[in-house]
This record gives sequence, C-alpha cells and structure tokens, in this order.
Amino acid sequence: MKIGVGVFSGECLAAEGKSHTEVLADSISQMRHVEDVGLDSIWITEHHFLDSGYVGSVLPYAAAAAQATTRIRIGVGVALAPLYDPIRLAEDAAFVDVLSGGRHDLGLALGYRDIEYSGLGTSRAARVGRFEELLTLVRQCWSDQPVEYHGTHFDRSGFGVFPKPVQAGGPPILIGGHAPNALDRAARHGCGFIMDAGTDSSVFGSQGTNRDVYSRVEGTLALWKQCLARHDRPTENIAFHLNLGGFLHPDGADAAWAVQQDAYMFTRRVYGDWYGLPKETYARWFPHLMTPEEHAQRRSEVFLGSPDELLPKFERLRDIVGDGLHVMFRSKYPGISDADTRQSIDMLAQCRRRLG
Repeated sequence: MKIGVGVFSGECLAAEGKSHTEVLADSISQMRHVEDVGLDSIWITEHHFLDSGYVGSVLPYAAAAAQATTRIRIGVGVALAPLYDPIRLAEDAAFVDVLSGGRHDLGLALGYRDIEYSGLGTSRAARVGRFEELLTLVRQCWSDQPVEYHGTHFDRSGFGVFPKPVQAGGPPILIGGHAPNALDRAARHGCGFIMDAGTDSSVFGSQGTNRDVYSRVEGTLALWKQCLARHDRPTENIAFHLNLGGFLHPDGADAAWAVQQDAYMFTRRVYGDWYGLPKETYARWFPHLMTPEEHAQRRSEVFLGSPDELLPKFERLRDIVGDGLHVMFRSKYPGISDADTRQSIDMLAQCRRRLG
C-alpha cells in the first residue's frame, strides 16, 4: 500500500495572509517535505477561471515539483483531457517525465464545468470524443513511430514528438471518474483508474453529502474488476488509486476537525456551485452556521484524527482493495496554515511507516 498527499490546487485564500507567490512557494516546499518524511507521491489538480487562483497550468506545476524532489511520484490528479490539444499534452507530460527521471503519473478526466469548455474553445458535447481520440494520439506521440491519426476531432500525421518519456510507453495514464463508462474507458485503453472518494459524485448533486466511503470503495472496486475482465485485463493484484480527504492532528479527531472545518466547508460550497445545487442549499455551509448533526455528517466524510485513530481506517481500506491501494490523501487544503499542513503530513508519514 502507498500513500501520497493531494491535492495541490495552488489556491490562495485571504485567510492565509500571504501572496499567491508565497502560497505556491509553501506548496513546493511542502512537496519536498512529503518526500523527506517518506511518503510516496504528491498530486496536483486542475480547474480554471476561479478567483481563488485554482491552478490551470498543472504540468508546469508538476515540473516545479519534479525539480524540488528526487524520489516521489509526481502525479497529476487530474488534468481535464478534453480541454487539451493532445500533441501539446503529450509533449508537456513527456517533458515532466524526463525532468523527473521517470516519476510522472498522468491522471485524466472528462470534467463537467461548461465555463471551462467554452473558455478554452470547445464544448461539453465534444468531451467524450475528444478524450477518446486524445488517449490514442498521446500514446502515438510517446511511441517510436511517427504520428498518424485521422479522427473526428484531430487529424495529425507526419511527425514525431520529442523528447521521448523516460518510462517505457510513457507516463502511466490514470483515468478518473465515477460513471461505469469512465471505468470501462480506463480498462479498454489499458489505463489505471482513480476513484474520487472526496466528493461522492453519484449523489452529491442531489443531496450535497457523501455516502459511506467503505461501501463505495467495495462497489467501485467490484465494477473496476468487471471492466478489466471484460477487456481481458488482469483482475488480481491490481493498482487502485483512491482520492480521499482528511486531516491529522496529535490531539485527535476533534482537534483535526477544528483545523480543517473552514477549509473543508469552503470546498463543499465550491462543489455545491459546480454541481448545480441551489444557492440557498449551500449558503449556510459555514461551520459557525451548521448544526451538530451537520458537523457530524461532514466529519464522517473525511478521515480525521491522530495516527492511532487513522491507522485502523487505512488498514480497513487495504483489506478491501489489497496491497495495490494507493491513497491520494487530501490533507492539503486552501487556507490551512503551512505549519498545520506540515504537521498533518508528518503524522500521515507515521501511518505510512506503520502500514509497512
């Protein structure tokens, strides 16, 4: 089992009392700290046109992370594939792979925000077709053969892309999503899969909360294995990436929630908007306005506590998935101080060492 830290979104909130440049410098330093304490990976995520400063330039961000570290995996989790020209995506990902010495993982997903498609010159209606063609083209770019592709969305031929990635066949491609079609696409293209347990997309748009994480992992893993079998892929000892929210504190779950609650509820309000919930639904999603029952619900959606409290939870996930589990643990939240973030990272590393 592996554990990394996500998601580095590059956001800068007034609560931190720092410039955007300072917040990004803290993030790069935190990535170095993730490596120093013995964790396995860092994960960078993408969105556009948000006044919080959410990073759209994920591959330049990944290149900076590659320069700051020497061992850990540098993961993009995820880039919004339909927004990209596939040749430039292949070039930039290959560059990060070369720069990092073969430590890059490229997570891709469809996205769902209309403003991102229109702002970058495409449409939601074209997203699946562009994604499917991009997967083929990117792999052609990373091969030893010239690019030769004639599709509905892209028509490219007669050139090679350089430099080639360090990893044979290119950086591992991981596909994120929750719909059966997303898992089937990943299996069909021979990609890995990322489950986002942080936002329960199947129900968040209707109820604004998450269901129990363990039952969701069991159900998604079963569906993933069905898709792998359908496309004649191995179904045993498989890798399974899991994006999971939480925070650690030496004084336990109450103290961890006290540090995390404002930042976590900020993300819930953002997702409430993105998922199209009525504004009055999430207008009261502030800790000081929430009832004890609402606090209990939100705390149940994330892993909170000391290493002693979280270790059994990680062990339960490993029992469900197996040793191929790679938890992308979201303990990097906008607005939480550098000191509190580092303390959480330190204790997450304790969990990692005790898990073996």
